[in-house]
Amino acid sequence: MSAQRDGTRSASAESSPKSSAAKLPCVDIEAGKVRSGLRPAVPVNAKRLDHVNISVRDLDVSAGFYAALFGLELKEQGDNGVTRWCIIGAPDRFYLCLAEQRGSEGFKPDGTHINHVGFVVDDIDETVRRIHGLGLRLEANDATVDWPRSRSAYVKDPDGILIEITNRFGGGLD
Repeated sequence: MSAQRDGTRSASAESSPKSSAAKLPCVDIEAGKVRSGLRPAVPVNAKRLDHVNISVRDLDVSAGFYAALFGLELKEQGDNGVTRWCIIGAPDRFYLCLAEQRGSEGFKPDGTHINHVGFVVDDIDETVRRIHGLGLRLEANDATVDWPRSRSAYVKDPDGILIEITNRFGGGLD
């Protein structure tokens, strides 16, 4: 079994018998562009990710969780009569928009969804100490996961959404 980027484990070619080990198909970005109906054009030049909007069951609980975990401040909030929401964040770091879904069943790990949200830190060991100091446990038997070029800690938010905290931006790909 080998660890995947989402923190789960799966059988790998390394653990399979040599005769049954098949090469995984490569991702074909160009074919995907065609299949999605996109025409050749100059791409949008996004500078960085601005925010992630996360649906939550209890806005107060989730805002408190993310504020405590990442040291974020309430920046804006509102209620349009259907959805109560807030934006929390820190300048020059990141922002999260949390939108309360009243009466929802919560996150369901099956189906199409964002698998996890990842954040980068300078010191993963100190981060783990701080996570434990908040009274939280890590996924993966309360341990970090070692990847080929990075090390990550995983926690779940109050709605069960997986949060990855890693020591190398992009998992050390660049």
